[in-house]
Amino acid sequence: MTGANSTATPRYVWGIRIAGMAMLAYVLAMTFVVPLGPGLVDVATVRQDVTASSGVFELEITGHNTHFASNAPLVFLKNGDHIVNASAIKSLGETKLKCRIRVGKFLPARSWDVYVNNGMDGTMSYANGFFATDVATNAKASTDGDAAVLDYLSAPNLPFHFPFQPNIMETIRNLMLHVPMWFTMFLLMGISFAQSIRTLRLGGDTDRDLKAVASVKVGLWFGVLGLLTGSLWARFTWGAWWVDDPQLNGAFVTVLVYAGYLVLRASIQEPLLRARLSGVYNLFGFCLLVVLLMVLPRFTESLHPGKGGNPAFSSYDLDSALRLVFYPAVLGWMVLGTWMYSAALKAERMRHRLSEARLTKASMPLGMLLMTPASTSGWEAWFVSSGKLNVVVGVAVIIFAGLALWGWRMRRELKSLSEELERLKTN
Repeated sequence: MTGANSTATPRYVWGIRIAGMAMLAYVLAMTFVVPLGPGLVDVATVRQDVTASSGVFELEITGHNTHFASNAPLVFLKNGDHIVNASAIKSLGETKLKCRIRVGKFLPARSWDVYVNNGMDGTMSYANGFFATDVATNAKASTDGDAAVLDYLSAPNLPFHFPFQPNIMETIRNLMLHVPMWFTMFLLMGISFAQSIRTLRLGGDTDRDLKAVASVKVGLWFGVLGLLTGSLWARFTWGAWWVDDPQLNGAFVTVLVYAGYLVLRASIQEPLLRARLSGVYNLFGFCLLVVLLMVLPRFTESLHPGKGGNPAFSSYDLDSALRLVFYPAVLGWMVLGTWMYSAALKAERMRHRLSEARLTKASMPLGMLLMTPASTSGWEAWFVSSGKLNVVVGVAVIIFAGLALWGWRMRRELKSLSEELERLKTN
């Protein structure tokens, strides 16, 4: 059995922690300050007049952070090499415009991508935004669109901004909040995995076992925060609090598996047997985590980016602006996670010292936070306002409320254990 004496934290560790907190401060500032780039939110056909020889469609286009009124926009449809120019373009404000599409008797395709361009916003597109109903198609049909419009496709010198993605919109900022929860959990469970290997290799080393359980407890906290923030994000992106998605289901099962690890430990009183059995369980738990979160979602249908054939963030919108914030976010949250792990390890060591003196306090039960959504149009409207930016606020509130709750509980636990140790010394 290996003892562990309290020692002062090395300066370099404090340096890493300070750097991590500085990165998180930078990330939070950038997450809410950097504007979202312009983009198209919706394209709707508000009127159509189709005859035997031609068709006229009136489109209403809605943008986000656009400047339709300030700069005269150019609108056209594109399908492969075919182009259809829009006419009668009229701005209805900075974020809305109307235009008219005239087509002949035949079109080479029914579904067309919609493009809008102006000198301030650059070129914006909306995939399959126009569908030509009641118009006959012929693959050999030609269009009289002017290919010169392609010369206007430009990327103006927009200020530093995050990329716009339809449906996700402002919630792309959650990339710096929700996603690092899982990176941090993975790191902490990896630490626990390594410590369990060393525990078994050394025949049940107590201090390694304490490091394993402390890491799991903090990792579980980040896992629960990941589930809660992911549920909120999903509600206002995919339309439901929970969907039958392999990534979501795998994450939930992973949290349950590690909750089972803590239940197993609480059911075994003999320290050496507890260390060995929980160590073996932990090895299988980490392997299951890798399979459920990294392997299976890539080979099954999934709504998550980078899974089930969907393009990953890095391949279509993790541009230089997001990288400058996302990478520091991952590092900063990981540093915070390891800092929390050191505090949890201190508590586990104090609890073990009390256990050795037969003064063990009853373990606190593992609480599961269950969400039973009640849908009301009023508060849901608040979340979808401002391009769903309030979803990002909700995610941030969940994370920091969870971290504050963890800090409050840990502070109370350390104080209680310290007082009991002091009473032990005086007796």
